[in-house]
Formats: sequence, structure tokens, C-alpha cells
Amino acid sequence: MNGLGRSRCAGSQQPGSYPAPPSGYDMVKFRTSFENKPNATETLTLIREDASWKVVGYGIE
Repeated sequence: MNGLGRSRCAGSQQPGSYPAPPSGYDMVKFRTSFENKPNATETLTLIREDASWKVVGYGIE
């Protein structure tokens, strides 16, 4: 557990960078400061389904 989140800043987005059916995954990274991990990077992996985005992965480095 990394503790409570203190701040979050959008870092980068890598559109369509990972091939998968039908149109690939997108990744969004955030620089985040947690109570117990002040210099973290959160990564969301998203896939487009119909007219919306679905989160299919989440990680903290």
C-alpha cells in the first residue's frame, strides 16, 4: 500500500502503441505523489469499446 494520494499530474499518453484487437491499447501515465511513495508513476491501460474507454490495466512504479 502506498498510502493516500497527495497529488497527480498528467505525464504522457501513447495512443495506439500496443496492438490488440480491434484497434489497440492506449496508455496514460501520471506522475503521482503518495504518502509513502512521493515519486511514483501510475500507468492506465485503456481500450476503446464502442463510444467509450474501458480501463483494462493499472500499475504503479
